[in-house]
Amino acid sequence: MRIAIFAWESIHSISVGGIAIHVTELACALERKGQEVHVFTRMGREDHPAYERIHGVHYHRCPYASSQNFIEEVHNMCRSLVNAFFATENYIGPFDVIHAHDWLTSNAVLWIKQVQSIRTIFTIHSTEYGRCGNNFWEGQSAVIRQQERQATQGVDKVIAVSKALRNEINWMYNTPEEKTSVVYNGVNPWTYGGWVDAGAIRRLYGIGPMDPTILFVGRMVYQKGPDLLVEAIPCILRYYNNAKFVFVGEGGMRWSVQDRAREIGVEDACRFLGWQDGWRLTDLYKSVDVVCVPSRNEPFGIVILEAWSSGKPVVTTSVGGPNEIVWHDVTGLKINPHPESVAWGIGTCLEDFDHCQWMGANGRTAVETAFSWDVIADHVLDVYTT
Repeated sequence: MRIAIFAWESIHSISVGGIAIHVTELACALERKGQEVHVFTRMGREDHPAYERIHGVHYHRCPYASSQNFIEEVHNMCRSLVNAFFATENYIGPFDVIHAHDWLTSNAVLWIKQVQSIRTIFTIHSTEYGRCGNNFWEGQSAVIRQQERQATQGVDKVIAVSKALRNEINWMYNTPEEKTSVVYNGVNPWTYGGWVDAGAIRRLYGIGPMDPTILFVGRMVYQKGPDLLVEAIPCILRYYNNAKFVFVGEGGMRWSVQDRAREIGVEDACRFLGWQDGWRLTDLYKSVDVVCVPSRNEPFGIVILEAWSSGKPVVTTSVGGPNEIVWHDVTGLKINPHPESVAWGIGTCLEDFDHCQWMGANGRTAVETAFSWDVIADHVLDVYTT
């Protein structure tokens, strides 16, 4: 099967968030299963070639004109993806499937489908409603929601990364139940293998080797709830006065969250590291005690899989995807998206270190058996062919 994947980001072009990992790992897994996979994505650095084959996957990096209007810039990108798709097809022959990821590439697949009969798949990783913290804003947000609606109606199959997200899509966009499938995110747990000197890693950030350490990884936006974690810190420090809280990520709330930490007197307990990736992020996962996911809206929560791959338990809100994949008090603790509940979850983890480690080990077993990319790729192939 010849598969075209359209994505705003990938590890081998521009990497912004979880979709980059998802697309790159899924493409590799599909290639391992004997499929011919082409990823059409944005041009990255100036020294990136327009075409490159990486781990057997064909990458087509597409240049396009920038714009001060983000919606228009996305349209320009989609036009470039479409042009590259047709040029590639003219050279190597027809594709069997187009698989677009999120609204950013949805117009590209719809434009192609207008002139060519081809099976089309659309994966939604999160909705605009969810990214806005469960709000229906006007302006560009309304335009994005309309593009999501058009994509769900125009493609052959829609994939959601959790049952909760599928229900959200069906509710908002009236997508038929039989048209939507649930395929969870995956992870490569072996990326997180190996031993690290946790004390040495902590020293890099001014954290003592015995300080209880909690990690937040995600975009610093309202949806992900970094402010909820900050508001919970004073309560936790009353019982664990040497606890440290590491925030990894960028976003519109970063500076307001840092200012709030200063206002309530917990700045010394916080480390705001900005965006991290690669071995630096992996080492952080392996060096902390607990990973906290305090999201107000969480379609899936790939951070959970990364934490489990590192043998760490999670404290996560029970909204959305985490409620489906986390086994309470076995692989982590489920909480509600408010500071008191966040503080309870973290405090409960810290009071029993052996149980905390046990939950992390159970999480590692879960990713090895249920969330490997080879398993996820099989589910995606089922959607392609049914």
